[in-house]
Amino acid sequence: MKTTLPRRAASWFCLIAGTVAFAAAALLFVGTRNLFDPAAFGDKAAQSLSDPGVAEYAAEKVTSGIVQAQPDLIALRPLLLGAARGIVTARPFRALVAAAARQAHDAVFAQGTRELVLALPDFEIVLKSTLSQASPELLARIPRQVDTLVATLGASSQAQYLLQAWRLGQQLSRLAFALFVLALPLLGASVWLSEHRRIGLSRLGTSLIVGGVTLMALVPLGAVLARAAIADPLSRGLAQGLWRTFLGDLEGWGVLLTGLGVLFAAGARSLLDRLDPLAEVRKWGRWVVEPPATRAGRAVWASVMLVTGLAAAVYPGAALHALIVGTGIGAAYLGVREFFELMLETLSHIPVSREEEEARGWGLAAGVLVGVTLLLAVLWSVWRNPAARPVLATGTLACNGAAELCGKRVDEVVYAGSHNAMSNQQAAGWMFPHQQQTMVRQLEGGIRALLFDVHYGYPAAKGVKTEMQGEALTEKVKEAIGREGFQAALRIRNRLAGAEAGKKSLYLCHGLCELGAYELTPALLEIHDFLVANPDEVLLLIVEDYVSPRDLAAAFESSGLRDFVYEGGSAPWPRLGDLIRTGRRVIVFLESGREGVPWLRPAFQEIRETPYTFRAAQDFSCSPNRGGDAGSLFLLNHWIETTPAPKPSNAAVVNSYPVLLRRARQCEAERGKRPNILALDFSGIGDVLKVARELNGLPDGGR
Repeated sequence: MKTTLPRRAASWFCLIAGTVAFAAAALLFVGTRNLFDPAAFGDKAAQSLSDPGVAEYAAEKVTSGIVQAQPDLIALRPLLLGAARGIVTARPFRALVAAAARQAHDAVFAQGTRELVLALPDFEIVLKSTLSQASPELLARIPRQVDTLVATLGASSQAQYLLQAWRLGQQLSRLAFALFVLALPLLGASVWLSEHRRIGLSRLGTSLIVGGVTLMALVPLGAVLARAAIADPLSRGLAQGLWRTFLGDLEGWGVLLTGLGVLFAAGARSLLDRLDPLAEVRKWGRWVVEPPATRAGRAVWASVMLVTGLAAAVYPGAALHALIVGTGIGAAYLGVREFFELMLETLSHIPVSREEEEARGWGLAAGVLVGVTLLLAVLWSVWRNPAARPVLATGTLACNGAAELCGKRVDEVVYAGSHNAMSNQQAAGWMFPHQQQTMVRQLEGGIRALLFDVHYGYPAAKGVKTEMQGEALTEKVKEAIGREGFQAALRIRNRLAGAEAGKKSLYLCHGLCELGAYELTPALLEIHDFLVANPDEVLLLIVEDYVSPRDLAAAFESSGLRDFVYEGGSAPWPRLGDLIRTGRRVIVFLESGREGVPWLRPAFQEIRETPYTFRAAQDFSCSPNRGGDAGSLFLLNHWIETTPAPKPSNAAVVNSYPVLLRRARQCEAERGKRPNILALDFSGIGDVLKVARELNGLPDGGR
């Protein structure tokens, strides 16, 4: 095909513009997603702690924060720094950083603040949880209140430029998509306008390889520039680590672009001539070792060789990396080209006309183009969607104790549960307990669904007085604790009459607070602290509520537990890994179903259950109870009712592995749904954890 000079120039222009557009789109896409999407920003902030430079910077900041809070610890600074190095790379600290980064991001973009502050208000929990195991002696010296500020972007002009650029994130994201759309027709036009389309395909492949290698080079290049520009080793390590983390995805795009280039170049060259690898090596070798004939060419050659040699001497690691990448690209090129030649040799044995041969060649090219387009569409869809990112992005190793559960939805998982979890023998003065340990100890032992009651009460001289809300509550209390328990509560109440010593508040009680009670908010704070120290756990809370939803929500707010509550939909439920990645790992249900707070979910619109009043093990039934058969979650009520006093001896029988597993399997068969919540009295007795693992399809052993 004969071409004019303008046509040839247009071909080269389209080739260069298309390659630049593709590479720029990848750069913008990676930057906008990792910087402007709050979930991705949090993930990357936490992931950056895996980099030694970032981890060292964070450890220094943590240590400085502790010493600033307690100056007398300056003598122990080396020990604190060593402990901090272990803390900042641990999963709980990384989860804190991810949550703090998301909150700071939201503050900048949603609230329009002019300062990005990354603060860790719950750091004290992680610090003390880690040191209690690693160094109790050092823990005893740490002050009680330690709030560590990790990073601040303040009112400096550079910081404001960055924040303003961040606010352009949505527009830059659209620009990235537009550049992707523009790149494809430009690259296609470069081939169409070339003097020989097979040569055009070869040029296209070479250009894409150059673009891909450039993208891959940006990551180490940034680290090299930071080393040259930043004198302070600590700040330099931070900058290099953040650059590698937030722009590290460019290497993937570079590999993609280079791979496409190899595909096009090898395919096109296989149609043009046979390849002599040794001749190619000699040709490129001569180009390297023999300077050009012209003076200008010799000057350029000398400059390139000088810069390359110095760079290799100063940065041998980067030079070796570049050599390995180049060798890999060359090997891939040779392999792909040989496959194309084999394909062509096979096709050449099939007799066809010249026109059919030409059509077959272009059909092959069209097939490759369609495949490439589909590949790009899939990659764009996956990488653009935050929910499609790997659930283990911030170092999650297990979800509720098992990596296998991370990809399962909430309604596909079985949770060991505790009935009347607040009713325990460790609560001072509690009569008729249903559990042996406190709620937080139950969580530490593996329980992941807590069922508890909340009432209004008044502090009194010798306990707590229940606020009686009418005959309906009285009848329900009699049903819950029996007439004997109710009469005992009234006698206690009469002794407390007139002795109210404070304002009405929310208490954890069973039926009547006179039989045992403690405040709700401190108990929720303990659950909050457990979640901070255990960032890979998802909890279900089912509240038998005798208080207003707004008052209950206020207790969640004041305890900090509200920050962990999941607010999304249930059709379908999210995967456990997604809940952990976003930090919204607590799902709260109200038995009353009262409206007013959207994240306090009506329990029996979402949950189906069994009956719960069984006088003996042979009375167990799987019949529908509250919720009918419509709920996506299935609550198995599994205890022997001996009102007012539950008996551990009964729990030893019905909580055993064969009895509990047999009933769960029976209910699954009868109701067509595997039980999700195994609610037991005295959940520390028996084998509920083993049964839950069995129903979750996990190997036996451990939690």
